[in-house]
Formats: sequence, C-alpha cells, structure tokens
Amino acid sequence: MLVEDASRTAPAVEQRGIRRVLVEFDGSTSAWTALRRAIAVATRENALLTIAGVAEDPPCWFAMTPAALPYTRESLRRDAEREVERQLAAARDEVPATLSVTTQLLRGRPAPALAALAEEGGYDLVLAGPRSAGRLKRLLNVVT
Repeated sequence: MLVEDASRTAPAVEQRGIRRVLVEFDGSTSAWTALRRAIAVATRENALLTIAGVAEDPPCWFAMTPAALPYTRESLRRDAEREVERQLAAARDEVPATLSVTTQLLRGRPAPALAALAEEGGYDLVLAGPRSAGRLKRLLNVVT
C-alpha cells in the first residue's frame, strides 16, 4: 500500500499499476486538494475511487457531565454521521461521471478507521490532506 500526502506529488504513482484509490475526506481545504489529486490519479489509471469520511464518536466526557443536557450521545453521533454524509455527497458530486466512485461512512477515530479500511479493501493508494494536530501545535505551525 502506498500512502501519499496530498501536499506533495508522487512520481512513482505513474509507474505502478494503481487499481484502487482511497481518499480521506472531511470537507476541509486540504481534503478537497487530496480529492482533486485522487480524481486525477484514478482517471489516469482507470482505477476505482473510494471517498471515505469518518464520523467521530462524541467525547466520553460528554456522557459524564452531571448537568442534564438537551443532547444525548446518540443524537450527537447521528448528527456527526449526517454531516459526514453531506460532505461525502458534496465530494461525490465533484467526481466526473466517467470515473467509478463509491463513498464509505466510517465511525470512530479517523486514523485507525481509515487504516482498517485501507487494509481490508486492498487499496493501492491512500491519499489524505495534512492535518493540524491541535491548538498549541497550530500556533507553533506544526502539521501531522
């Protein structure tokens, strides 16, 4: 499996037989960049494109609050899934009709969920945009 950061080019991709491309999509600017690159590779290689989004579980501290809140963990989970489905639909609409595309809604933490899908699906190429690791690291301009 070849993993590519969407902020760089991968000349080795042209030499390999890429049949299945997975792109992580969360609606961010870097995700749109990764999607455009994934579309270009999948079109050039005549490969199947899968766009995956991850609905993260609500934080566990939410369930331990002593105050009565108008939201439940389940309602927050459903809202997160709806938002990811909306983002996946927007991404799918950008894919040319000549390209075979599927979308996949995953649940849980993004990195393990995407890694599991990549392994199970036998993807040849996985693209994801760079992510900011946290508020402090954003202030220090550190990207993971």
